[in-house]
Order: sequence, then C-alpha cells, then structure tokens
Amino acid sequence: MRRELEYELEGAPSTGDKRLVYHPRLGYGWLMRKETAPAEAEMEAYGGTGRRGSGEFEILGTDDRQLVTDTTAIPFRFVCCLDLLFAHPTDATRTFLLRGSGTLISNRHVLTAAHNVLNSLARLGFPDVRARPARIFAAPGRNGRLLPFGRSDATIMRVTPQWEAAPDSQFDFALLTLRDDLGAANQTALGNRPLGFWSHPQRGSGTRIRPLEIRVLRGQPVNLSGYPSDKCLDQPPDRPATQAEIRACTGTVPGLPELTDLGSTQWRAFGNVRDPAPATEPRSITYDLDAATGHSGGPVWLRWQEFRNLVAVNTGGFPRPTAPFDIIANMGVRITNAVLTQIGEWMRADGVRPTF
Repeated sequence: MRRELEYELEGAPSTGDKRLVYHPRLGYGWLMRKETAPAEAEMEAYGGTGRRGSGEFEILGTDDRQLVTDTTAIPFRFVCCLDLLFAHPTDATRTFLLRGSGTLISNRHVLTAAHNVLNSLARLGFPDVRARPARIFAAPGRNGRLLPFGRSDATIMRVTPQWEAAPDSQFDFALLTLRDDLGAANQTALGNRPLGFWSHPQRGSGTRIRPLEIRVLRGQPVNLSGYPSDKCLDQPPDRPATQAEIRACTGTVPGLPELTDLGSTQWRAFGNVRDPAPATEPRSITYDLDAATGHSGGPVWLRWQEFRNLVAVNTGGFPRPTAPFDIIANMGVRITNAVLTQIGEWMRADGVRPTF
C-alpha cells in the first residue's frame, strides 16, 4: 500500500516461572515471580502505556510495518527500547513492566513520550492516581536478544509542567537522563567507534532535529520506528500477532529474564502527514502510518534537505471528534521551537549543550 523508496527518499497459560497477562488497551506481557524480576519484585509486563490517544494506536488498513533487521545502521541505532518498571499501586511485592520507545538525542538523553514517565494506572482497575516508573532502562538499537550498544537506567525523568498538571496530549513529551554516556562509549558493533546520537554533528550522519513549518509538513511522507509489543522477535511479518502467538512468545535474553522477546524488535512504519496542526490540538501532528502499543515515544521523521529531520514524538491514536470516536490516524507531539526550548533547558540543567 505504501512505497518504502518514496518514504526513504523523503486465564492465560503459564510456562516455567511466568504466566501471560493481558490488558485490552495496553497489550500483552508476562507476570514473573520475585526471584526472576529485575527489581526484586514480582513483575507484570505489559506492552505499552496509554490514555485516550496516547498509547492507543491503530493499524490503519493493511499492516505494512517492516522489521528493522540491522539496528546498528543510522538512524535505527539511535532508537531506544524502553523498559518501564512501575511500582504496583496496592501490592509492594509486585511491579508492572511496560514497554516504550525513545530517541537518543545526546550522549545520555532520551526523548520519549510523557505518558511513559507519568501516567494513571486507572485503566488497570486501580485508583486514578498518576504514577512514575520506579526505574527505566534504555537500550539503543536493541535487536531481540541482542543489545548491541548495551543499556542504561534513567536517573532523572522530566515532563512538562503542563503534563504534570494534567494529561494533555499536546505536551506529551519527556526527557530521560541516563546514568551512562551511551552515545560517547566506544562500541564493538561499530568497529570500536562511539555510538553518537540523533543530531550529533559528526556521528549523526545526516540526522537533524529542527522545526519545520506547517505548510512544509502538510502531506509529507514520514517514517516511524520503535518497539511494538504485538510482535515476537521477527514474527509475524505482516500483521499483529494473535493471542496464541503471543502466548507462545516465552523467550528472554539469556541471564536477563526481565528482557522478554515480546516487543523486543524494532519495526518501522511509513505514511503521510494528514494534519500538521489539528484544530482541536494545534501543537500535535497526525499521520496515517501504522503503529501499536510500545511505539509510544518513538521518533517520527522525514527526509528534508538531505537530512533525516525529526518532526514528532509519537504518542498515540487520534480519535474522530464525533461519534463513534474511533481512531482515524496516529499522532505525535510536533517538534516546535517551544518544544526544543523546553528540551534544551532540561539538557542544560544536566550540563549538556544541545546540538539542535
């Protein structure tokens, strides 16, 4: 249905120590016993986080997402798989592991969706109290059971004052500060050269973060990459996994049982901008590319002036404004001067000068 070249141009069963858990909006994952969980707590693993819009994605017609087989290539090496570990709101012995995506934009900063960092667990049947993850792990370029550039946990998680006050999809972006300078570390997978990051002046290889005018964005072909939780490693290639296929997705990274095969591979989608500034949410942008839970926070970019220009942070589905209020597009927070000013202030607070 879409042409890659055009866009490039630009009671569940149990197994072992785990049993499958499911939420109709968040997706699938695994509930693990205390001794197998990463933070010495029982863990429920779900595919993604959500709100009305954020995290509620849609396959729009034919599912033509494509597996990224080489995640060491640019720009895919800068796309991060996020493990979001939330404390259970009523049981201190359990935690929820949710999936998200993000973009490495400095040696130690990851741009992602705010609802990955601060969100209500009411959709799980708990009191409507907004919660932050106890821990977040970021793995750039994760490829199933391979972590070619390692991973690091976030020491600081920042959201906008507007999102802090109340969920507002126009401010659904956040910045993670990592413990380790992943972008500066020499990487065996790159011939002992540093990883770099999206917009790095030497190692970004034509990636850029710059606001584009609304008139330029309208109708443009765009790309999205991230870690959807309706895939088990490289399967299925042309549709969301069925419940039976997800039940069978029981593998993990050897020695790291918290790193499950579910939602562990990077998938790319192609589409066109539908509305660069919807009347109901003028700071947002909508597009007709496919997405699924776990894609939250992933980069949306287009080819412009020989650059891969980051134009949005992917956040969720965009509903029809009237009944039946079904999702008619996917959406993100549009990169604007105001967004970059906020991100830049956060980075400078950590002593890091932005490259955008």
